[in-house]
Amino acid sequence: MMKFILMLIAMVLVAVLSIPALMLNTLRKLYRREKLKEYFHIVALGFDQAGGSILYGQEDWTVSSWTFYLWRKSEGMNQSAYYFMRFINTLFMDEKHCEDSFYSEAERLKFKAEWM
Repeated sequence: MMKFILMLIAMVLVAVLSIPALMLNTLRKLYRREKLKEYFHIVALGFDQAGGSILYGQEDWTVSSWTFYLWRKSEGMNQSAYYFMRFINTLFMDEKHCEDSFYSEAERLKFKAEWM
């Protein structure tokens, strides 16, 4: 029960603080003449990993990469993963977005070769 309460508190804090923190950090980066592209990429990756935690219970993996993994592990039989993967690929206008994401993260996390 305590973990559930902590999760709720974390979700409320993220909901309340995300937009002000994003705005303040963006202004700070602009003031310091730092590149925003890398910052926005890191923020997007963080939200994507949060999505992986919420959807799949995989805190180190993004939604794209784990969706590809589920489809690949099922040898193409997981139709829901297949259609979700196609949706994500279409969203990013890249036919191999999920696959590229999986292999990039697998390398970074030293994922077991037999799972690939």
